[in-house]
Amino acid sequence: MPQTRRGKGDRLAEYGARATVRVPPDSLPRRARPSIVGAVRGVIGAGLFFVAVPALLWATGGNPLRRLPAWSQIPDWFERSSGRFTPDFLIGAAVWAMWLLWGVFTLLLLAEILGAVTRWRIPILRLPAPLHRLVFGLAGTAALAVTPAGSLNAAVHSDRPSTPVAATERADVPRQAAARGPAVIHVADQRYLYTVERHDTLSKVAKEWLGDAGRWPEVCRLNKHRHFPVGGVLRDCDLIYPGWELRLPADARPPQAARRATPPTPRSGRPATPPLSPSAAPDPPDPAVPPPAPEQPAAIPTTTRSAAPSGSVSSPAPSSGASNPAAPPPVTHSPTAATDDRGVHLSDSGWLPWSLAAAISAAAAMVWLQRRRRYNGEPDADPPTELPPPVVQVRRAVAARHPEPSNASSDDGPPLALVPELASLPSGGCGVVGDGAHAAARAALVAVLASGGPHNPDARGEVVIDAASLNTLLGPDVVTLNPWPRLHVTDSIDDALTLIESRLLHRSRILDEHALTDLDELRRTVPDEEALPPVMLITETPPANASMRAKVALALGEGLHVSAMLLGEWAHGATVEVAPDGHTTLISGQSAEPLPPRLPVLELAAAMQILTTLREAQTGEPPAITSPAVPVTIVPLHASRTEITPTATDPATPIAVKPTADAVSGRARLRVLGTPRIDGITAEGRPLRAKALELAVYLAVHPDGAGTRDIGEYLEPDARISQADQRVHTNASNLRHVLGRAGTAETKNAYVIKSAGRYLLDPATVDVDVWTLRDLMGSATIATEPRRRQLLTAACDLYTAPLADGQDYEWLQPHRETVRRWGTEAHLLLADDLLDSSPQAASDLLDKAIGLDRYNEALHTKAMHARHALGDADGIRTLLRALTKALADLDAEPQEDTIALATQLRNTLDEN
Repeated sequence: MPQTRRGKGDRLAEYGARATVRVPPDSLPRRARPSIVGAVRGVIGAGLFFVAVPALLWATGGNPLRRLPAWSQIPDWFERSSGRFTPDFLIGAAVWAMWLLWGVFTLLLLAEILGAVTRWRIPILRLPAPLHRLVFGLAGTAALAVTPAGSLNAAVHSDRPSTPVAATERADVPRQAAARGPAVIHVADQRYLYTVERHDTLSKVAKEWLGDAGRWPEVCRLNKHRHFPVGGVLRDCDLIYPGWELRLPADARPPQAARRATPPTPRSGRPATPPLSPSAAPDPPDPAVPPPAPEQPAAIPTTTRSAAPSGSVSSPAPSSGASNPAAPPPVTHSPTAATDDRGVHLSDSGWLPWSLAAAISAAAAMVWLQRRRRYNGEPDADPPTELPPPVVQVRRAVAARHPEPSNASSDDGPPLALVPELASLPSGGCGVVGDGAHAAARAALVAVLASGGPHNPDARGEVVIDAASLNTLLGPDVVTLNPWPRLHVTDSIDDALTLIESRLLHRSRILDEHALTDLDELRRTVPDEEALPPVMLITETPPANASMRAKVALALGEGLHVSAMLLGEWAHGATVEVAPDGHTTLISGQSAEPLPPRLPVLELAAAMQILTTLREAQTGEPPAITSPAVPVTIVPLHASRTEITPTATDPATPIAVKPTADAVSGRARLRVLGTPRIDGITAEGRPLRAKALELAVYLAVHPDGAGTRDIGEYLEPDARISQADQRVHTNASNLRHVLGRAGTAETKNAYVIKSAGRYLLDPATVDVDVWTLRDLMGSATIATEPRRRQLLTAACDLYTAPLADGQDYEWLQPHRETVRRWGTEAHLLLADDLLDSSPQAASDLLDKAIGLDRYNEALHTKAMHARHALGDADGIRTLLRALTKALADLDAEPQEDTIALATQLRNTLDEN
């Protein structure tokens, strides 16, 4: 069927409806710069238009002002010419028309250049299509010549060699937004579709969603300077483009016709941060190398014993000839939470003060210590999973606020008391109402349970709450939080008041015994008295038959550190209205102290995940509902990496296993067990960047490699996509350069290669100690004596420090815990082999393992058996005492089975 040609009018109508979109400088790659030819062309074009055209008009027609007749000459001209147009008149009119046309074009061109450079939107009338194209074509040329952001031509068609990052960044540069299309509007944790029409404004959005068109400045402030995939950055609040995701205040109400939007794909652009580098000189970008055929490494057959825990580092399938398992799908990385001087913003209706954020971050560190304590040597038991996303967000925000490096294995968190925002609530019970009342109660529940620490028992707050109120705040999954010693759940409000009264009576008796009236004074004068931490009652406002009882109990609790947050109006005390973002207003009653201007607030999902983390940190019990495991693996790449050379004949004597000379000859040696480093650097060259070292550790625990975006998600979480990609390429180039200074490979682009779009360390030119450890453990679990003992001995000799010791990379903990378990398993298995034939060697080996992980209970119990074989009863007692002291850092005690074992072993020695 022949196509119908569109008429000229249709094309001009379409042109008039088209939305003109400028590409903001921030959306262009940083490395893009205007070419010399483009700059010269733009300057010459602007110069010709501004200077050459008026000079030509002046030379042709002279001074146009002299062609204007005086007022007295105008009547004479009409009488003399009788209305006829003389040649002089026509020439003068033509000259003036050309001057006027040049002036109009000049004003339009200057306006467009000014708008392109300053991002100001200057409202002007649209010219006819041909003139519009001419003027704005000249404006674009001039703007690109004077703007430092670079030219699109340089970004897309660079004369430099093509690189992988160039292709990525070309896809990220927005070209043009449609005049009409869908956008996404965020209200709290909900997402809705919104159709953007031509000439749409934030006033219209505010009127439809907030009920007041005058509230558009609030919407503008929430979204100002945000980066969008289409349309660039919101700088002008008069412009809305399809494809944007706009945030609205939490009190927004979607229209009846609004439809829910599907969850977004990770990740959006983020504000940039400067790269971390010890060297000021930038490294060259990573050259584009044709990807070699991916190497198919041989997988080591494993048994159940050798399977690494799913969730961080998994073992290959139990097959002798299988190739590497397929790479797992990427994981959504937790975005960086917004922060201000007062706290952390998890969402529009989720805010935590810095004191509470620090308590949650300390609890996250405690979780990993509890997992070390629980590990019993069985690889499949209790796999180390990543922390929930809100906890990761909070921990990252706290780390960004205090960027000093710290050892991830540090024992103690700060002694944290109840957050000031809750401690300053009105005494005698405080009612909370408003849209943010439940969110504030959830945050109060988290704050009380997060307070204190193992060495600050008087600050370890407790919560008393009835089951109905807890279910209202946290939903049906709340059963996963029980049992929890610091969370007391009662059947009804009456039972909750009874429990509060019993606490008041107990504290009053202790004060009477010491003739005191205040708990603070008791702690100062009698520091050895039992801990009496704060207690908070969280419940619905008591009904009429229990109202007076609650009033009396809460009035007595003022000096005994017993407080209450009541959901609803409280007739016998103060009532505070809480907005969705936590801001407060006192609507009834009085407060002896100034009311906190803002209370912490948490959405249901975030509160539940944080509470699950707090419970695991304090009780040491694994969560009933775990977060998805981290699907990254350390896979053995060569089955023949080590060679067994038996040199001893006594089976009780361990036989050393050393890598063959051919296996490591000429290869760069990357060491990530202990302090990460590259050994044997001999050639001169650039130093290793800090981020390149982190990339080396990341690739060491991802031997199958990782894509540029995946690496950027973890190593550059606060950078925009294009900047993160560029930094990954730069750091990969720097790592390849430094590894080349330590190796002798002559192959181009060795050491760090790119295969199928994924960066990985080349096993043919890089020797990584953690890969050797994994190979040794994989082989030992299927070997027989004496080879098994040789392999385990080599593994124990290799594991002398944690993975990347001294570094606190936020993505590292699951990998570090998995490698730690490999080392613990190797020591336990070898100690089992040595226990009967050489108990002293087994005891020394376990002492070394306990030095590497003093929280692991399985190592202590195995060491007790070794002491028993040596007849050392005092050694058993010393081990139990050391374990008790170590677990005190976790506010825990040895298990009853461990205490019973120590008693039994000592008794058998005493009987003999």
